[in-house]
Formats: sequence, C-alpha cells, structure tokens
Amino acid sequence: MLQVHLDRFAIVLSSICAIHCIALPLVAVLVPLLAVATNHANALHEFWFHQFILIFILPVSIIALIVGYRLHHQRIPVIIGVIGLVILATVALFADLLITQQIIPHSGETLLTVLGGVIHAVGHIANVLATKMYRITCST
Repeated sequence: MLQVHLDRFAIVLSSICAIHCIALPLVAVLVPLLAVATNHANALHEFWFHQFILIFILPVSIIALIVGYRLHHQRIPVIIGVIGLVILATVALFADLLITQQIIPHSGETLLTVLGGVIHAVGHIANVLATKMYRITCST
C-alpha cells in the first residue's frame, strides 16, 4: 500500500513541476514585474525549483517503482518512469549547458521538462494499475 501512495505522490510532484513550467511563463507575460523576478536564466529560480523538487522526485519515484516492480514484476512501468526521470534530471541539472551549447533552444527547457514530467507520471500511473491488477489476481 505504501508503494501506491508513493506513486501517487510522485505523480503529484511531476504535475506540480509541469504546472510550474506551463503557468510561470503565462503569469510572467501577464505581470511584467514578475517576468524580471522569475526569468529562467535566474540561477536562484533554477536551483529553488528544478533541482529542489528533483531532490524529492528521485527518491520517492525510485522507491515506488522498485516496490511496485517487486510486487507485480512488470518492467514497462519502471522503464517508462525511469525515462521520465532521466529527462527531468537531465533538464534540471544540465539545462544551462544544453542551451549555451545550442543543443536545445531556450524554450526547449520547458518543453522537455513538461514532456519528462508527463512520461514520469504515466510510468507511475502504469505502476499503480499493475499493482491493482496484481492484487485483484492474487485475491481471487
């Protein structure tokens, strides 16, 4: 049961990250003063949100995916979840480098973060469903 709660918590964390990445630019356009304070080039913003939330996403996700796998033995939820985590971690840790090396455009940071968050959440949803199916099969 702990694994299902951890999966749901990981989904919430991914959703918060995605909402942040989508909503912040919209709010910044509507409130010019906020645009200056929350510029994506601001190192404080980068640390306090992307790296900070990653500190919570990684352990919660890894524990939930491992516990789920040990229960249902399905690799697909783990693979999907890990792909999402790798994308999120790569962007959170190396976005500035990827942008300055022109590997991704500045707008690519937001796109990749949202994509990683969605993939990550789908992995945890699949983990919850696989756990439910395992419990249904075992109880009959």
